[in-house]
Amino acid sequence: STHQTIVVELGCSRIKVGFAGEPKPRRVLSSGDGGALGIDDGMCTSSCTWNHFYSYLSSSSDAVIGGDNNAHSKATSSYDWEKTLYPLFSYILTSILFIQRPSRHRILVLMNDIFPPRHLREALLRVLLDYLNLGSVLLVNGGGFGSVQYLLEGMNLSCNPLMTQQPKASLVVDIGTNEARVAVLVPGSLFLVETYQAIPAGYQAFLRKVLALYQEANENWTTNATVEDANVIVQAWMSAPNTDISTAATTISVELPTLMKRSNDPSEASTVSSTIQVSVEPLLEAFHQVYLDYTQSTSLVYAILNSVLASPIDFRKVALQNIILLGGGSVALRSFGKGLKMEVETAIKSACGVSLGDDTLAMEEEKKDDGMEVSSIAQGRFQSLKAAVERSDGQEGGVQVKYPDPFAADVAHWIGASVMGKLRLSNEDWISASSSAVSARGERLRR
Repeated sequence: STHQTIVVELGCSRIKVGFAGEPKPRRVLSSGDGGALGIDDGMCTSSCTWNHFYSYLSSSSDAVIGGDNNAHSKATSSYDWEKTLYPLFSYILTSILFIQRPSRHRILVLMNDIFPPRHLREALLRVLLDYLNLGSVLLVNGGGFGSVQYLLEGMNLSCNPLMTQQPKASLVVDIGTNEARVAVLVPGSLFLVETYQAIPAGYQAFLRKVLALYQEANENWTTNATVEDANVIVQAWMSAPNTDISTAATTISVELPTLMKRSNDPSEASTVSSTIQVSVEPLLEAFHQVYLDYTQSTSLVYAILNSVLASPIDFRKVALQNIILLGGGSVALRSFGKGLKMEVETAIKSACGVSLGDDTLAMEEEKKDDGMEVSSIAQGRFQSLKAAVERSDGQEGGVQVKYPDPFAADVAHWIGASVMGKLRLSNEDWISASSSAVSARGERLRR
C-alpha cells in the first residue's frame, strides 16, 4: 500500500527498518568493526558500506559524555550529513523495503537515538522529503522514550494479574551501546524532561571498563587485548553453571580471540595457547563500578535514583515499582550474577538504606569495625527514598525491576514506533514538503 507507514530506528550500533503494524523489524543493520555499517545485499557487499553515520553518532555521544565541544566538528555541515544519509535511506527504501518509487502519500516515522543537531535535522528533511519524495515525516526525538510509551500503555506491568490499570508513572532504563539513558514516563505524555539522565554505562562502556581493570591487574594476556576479548570473558562467565557473585568460582576458562590469532601464527604456534584461566575479580569490579556503585555519579543505580528524585514526589514510589529495562545492553547482561534486574534491585535497596537481611547487617558492621565511613550519599541524598522502596506491609523492598516481556527489550523502541505509525497520530508534528517547517528550513539554507 502506498499509504503504509515506514518505521526506521537509528541507533548507535544498529538501524532497524520495517513497516508500521508489524511485530518486529524487517531488517536490522548492524555496525561492524570501527563503527562501519556493512550491508550485504547479495550482489555488492564491498560497495554497500556506510561508516560515516556511526562515526557522527559516536562523536556526538563522546561529546555528551566527555564534554568535548570539538567532537561535533565532523557534523557541522548539512551537506556532509546529506552525503551520509542519502545512500543509506536510498538503500533502505529500494533494497530492503523494495519501494522503487516512493509516493507522496507514504509516511516515514523516524526514530532518533539522540536529540539531533540542527544540521542533521535539516539534512534528514532534505533527503527524505526533497530527494526521496516521501510524503511526510515524524521525527521522534529523545531516543526511544518518545515511542516506548505507546508499547507500555498496552501492557500489564503489574505483578498482580488482576491489576489492569496502567500505573501513573514508570521509570525506563535504556542500556544501549555507548550510553545508558534513564527517564520517568507518565501515561498520556512524553517523558518528564527534568528526570532525563544520560551516563556512559552502555554495554561497550562496560566492556572497556572490564578491559581496563584487567590491564591494571597486569594480566599477561592484556598486552594486545581488545574489547572483543572482554566480551568473550563476560559471556563465558554468564554461561558458567554458577554465576552467583557470592559463591561463584574465582577463575574461568576462556578462549580469547586475540590469543587465537597468535596461536595460528606459525612463528608463535608452539608457545601461545588460546585458552587461559582468567580471574573474575576485575570483571565483577567493573560491573559494580559501572552499574551498581551508587556512590559514583556515572553509575546506573545513581542515575536511576537521581531520576526518581527529580520527579514529582507523588510519582516516586510508583516509578520505583515500575522500572523497565530496555536496550541491547540490558539483553546482553540479563543473566549477569543473580540477574541484572535482581542486582539492580539489591543496589537500589542498599543505597536507600533498606535492610537486606543478616548478611547485609554483618557487612555494614564489618565496615564500621574497619573504620570505613558509610557514603554520605547513602546517608543523605537517597535515604529520602527509603519509604518509597520499602513495602507498606513490612515485606522486604518495594522496588521492582522488570523487562517488557513478552517483547524483546532490544526492539521495544521500534515496536512502540510501529504502534505510533499504525495509529498515524494526526495531532503530532508531521513535517511534509509543503509545511511551514520545511519552508523555514529552506529559507535558512538559502541564507
